[in-house]
Amino acid sequence: MKIKKVLKFTLIGLVSIIMIGILGMIIWSITGTYPAGMVALSALESTDKVTITQEKWITFTPVEEVKTGLIFYPGGLVEPTAYAPILHQIAEEGVLVIIVPMPLNLAIFNTGAANAVIDSYPNISTWIISGHSLGGAAAAIFAENYPTKIDAIALWDSYPANSANLSDNSISAISIYGTTDNFPNTDNFDDQRYLLPEDTIFFAIEGASHAQFGDYGPQTGDIVPTISLSEQHEQVAEIMLDFIKP
Repeated sequence: MKIKKVLKFTLIGLVSIIMIGILGMIIWSITGTYPAGMVALSALESTDKVTITQEKWITFTPVEEVKTGLIFYPGGLVEPTAYAPILHQIAEEGVLVIIVPMPLNLAIFNTGAANAVIDSYPNISTWIISGHSLGGAAAAIFAENYPTKIDAIALWDSYPANSANLSDNSISAISIYGTTDNFPNTDNFDDQRYLLPEDTIFFAIEGASHAQFGDYGPQTGDIVPTISLSEQHEQVAEIMLDFIKP
């Protein structure tokens, strides 16, 4: 009987610890999330070229018929809407764009989220998956796990995790990143280049900060950008469109 009581109380203790941990993660994700700025919120307005809906996903649908789609994974602890400025510009050029909100704003918890998007749009013949920071790493995991479902990957100030080695993957790839004095601002960036396909396009933006790939204010540990928010957004959108629609 004593053993049963010990096991019972041990089990209750373990469950309590797990529940406290989960609750702590939820609170941390809510209080630690970077909110979208005013530029991003204004980019969520529909125009005569793009219809924007916010339901299961944040969807930018061009009014014209499209065959190319871009799935975007947000950065860690960043509100998904923060990436609206660049993605709206891309949609205006005839690309269906879908931002996928993530559990606790951490894309690593749902790396396979793009599957549901792809299944919902059978009319799209070309798919690009993209992501910023942790979102880019999660996008690389998707590309590794489902190599036949996408045609290209675009990383924003990001690189694959060691578990997502795309060096032998046939998909097209681009990596857009910020530099200071021609040196990558992201730690370990150069060390992880080998994980991408050999013909990956690496495009450096001098003076670009990590946070300005979206619009969510300054980020701890980031550099002070030497280009404006709008200038960085314009450059990223132009680079992306040259990659998507050469």
